[in-house]
Amino acid sequence: MLTIDGIVSGIDTEAIISGLLEVQQKQIDLLQGRSDKVAAQQGAFQGIQTQLQALRSEAGRLASSLNSVFDARQVNVSDEDAILATASNQASQGIYQVKVNSLARAHQVASQGFADADASITQGTLTLQLGDASPVTLTIDSTNDTLQGLATAINDSDAGVSATIIQDGSGGGTPYRLLLTGEETGASQTISITNNLAATGGGASQPAFDTGNPVQAAADASVTLGSGPGAITVFSETNTVDTLIGGVTLTLRQADVNKEVTLSVEPDTEPAVLAVGDFVDSFNQLVDFVNALSEFDAESGEGGILLGNRNVTSILNSVRTTLLEVVLGLNGNANRLTSIGISVNDDGQLEFDESALRDVLNGQNSDIEASDLKRLFALDGQSTHASIRFISGSSRTQATSTPYQVDITQAAERASVTATNTLAAEPITIDGTNNTFSLTVDGAASGDLTLTAGDYTAQELADHIESVVNSASTLAGRNVSVNLESGSLSLTSETYGSKSSITVGSGTANATLGFAGGETDIGQDVAGTFIVDGQTESATGRGQLLIGESDNEFTADLQLRVSLTSADVVAGPEGEITITRGVAARLDQVINDYLDPVSGRLKTLNDGFDETIDSIQQSIDRQTAVFEQQREAIVQEFIALESAISELNTTSSFLAAQLAGLNAR
Repeated sequence: MLTIDGIVSGIDTEAIISGLLEVQQKQIDLLQGRSDKVAAQQGAFQGIQTQLQALRSEAGRLASSLNSVFDARQVNVSDEDAILATASNQASQGIYQVKVNSLARAHQVASQGFADADASITQGTLTLQLGDASPVTLTIDSTNDTLQGLATAINDSDAGVSATIIQDGSGGGTPYRLLLTGEETGASQTISITNNLAATGGGASQPAFDTGNPVQAAADASVTLGSGPGAITVFSETNTVDTLIGGVTLTLRQADVNKEVTLSVEPDTEPAVLAVGDFVDSFNQLVDFVNALSEFDAESGEGGILLGNRNVTSILNSVRTTLLEVVLGLNGNANRLTSIGISVNDDGQLEFDESALRDVLNGQNSDIEASDLKRLFALDGQSTHASIRFISGSSRTQATSTPYQVDITQAAERASVTATNTLAAEPITIDGTNNTFSLTVDGAASGDLTLTAGDYTAQELADHIESVVNSASTLAGRNVSVNLESGSLSLTSETYGSKSSITVGSGTANATLGFAGGETDIGQDVAGTFIVDGQTESATGRGQLLIGESDNEFTADLQLRVSLTSADVVAGPEGEITITRGVAARLDQVINDYLDPVSGRLKTLNDGFDETIDSIQQSIDRQTAVFEQQREAIVQEFIALESAISELNTTSSFLAAQLAGLNAR
């Protein structure tokens, strides 16, 4: 930038130039001020977006009909030294009397005594097997032929058995013994040992384990419900029992056949009260935030950055209206927030009377059921068929004005294969010549599986095969059920749909089990459509889930679990589903309209702010360019003035000198 200092002329040229350009500079400053204000408004709306996201998160805790906070359960136990208990949302209320007859225990066996932990042992192999698991063979050689070396080899083997050297305090100079403990409890989890270590000799001893006289016998847990003639006793391989009382998990801690423990399953009101309270607080925080941005402060005479902005008023009004509207299709006593103690005060905020909600949750309001509370907030569906059950939906799933019809054309099926031949006459003998088989279940290969040698009845063999398959680590929880059909084994995947598959592989046991090898089957997904006011909307099957296509007008993302069998499928609709959208689920729809990253209203507003800021910046850039051109032109004019004055001064000095010379003559 060119500058001059007025040294020649004595004029304050910079001040004059600034004065001449003051109008243009004010225009640029005004534009920058507008840009700063728009940016501040943009930041304010981004703050509102954060508040809406927080409100949506709190609403989400109330919007789901699955594992709803209104279904929470708690268990009170009369003696927690004997039993600990937890309850899922599926647990039914009630009072139960139980007795712990026995605890599950792991099998423990010990070796004979040794002089010390580093005592030499003989070399060879030792094979360990825990229950139905695959046997693991250890090699003992010069690198690990001590008692401690054997313990380390066992612990590193992944055989399901842990080894510990204990000192039993016995005399005779051999107090050190190797204790083997099964890593799983239960009567079937016994430790089997095939000892092929060399006989004692040359200063080395062969470790011997007396499995017939265990330190601790493998045992199942046993617990009894009730005390009458029809009392129910269940057994468990572990001390965790979750099959006795639906939805209740018992952790057994102390056995006493003479002690009766009382379990009381009842509603847990705290999760619901806390979730509703947090929801109300989140809405009130949104109100406070918006008010701070849009109110006028009479004392300071200043207004918020969004004072008079219609968009912010529209956002708050639409959210508040959504919360206060009646939810159609519900019990008239529980179809608005006021029915559970939520009201609006004069400041437009929500007030929450916890006692009103607690009364409903505790059953003290006979006009409202717990299921009514869930539907007041959640997206929910009521089906006319017990085997067609609502699972979930999304913000795109529409509430029904008339029920949606569900037309199933194919029931979901599991993969199942049946042996070609029947089993041999009982007893069926399994030994080293016919004890291996393999399967591929739901896409996972089992590898070689080994049956335990012994004589079996047909049912015992079916149960044993099922146990071996379902405990195989290679199948990673892909379970099968094994049954008898007219004397032949039948293997069925527990998974439904096209991902369900079973293929029988090779193995020495195939002929004994009746399989030729290569038998295979694939399951089928459920198939069907939704019918809305006579119009068909398509759906995709995934196992037993029937899911509305994402572009459906009414049933987008609607998920139903269809447990119909093929015999249940009829021509035409099998049932109807009525969808209701509670307050929290409806609010999720409204907030989604604002927050959608592609088409949301806040996205549109933010883009508008960006465009405005860009436009103002372009104007600033143009004005700045003009300003600089004008400044440069003025500077050039003053430079020319200074040059002219300088030349005049030079000429004046020259003439003065000449005149002075003439006068001197």
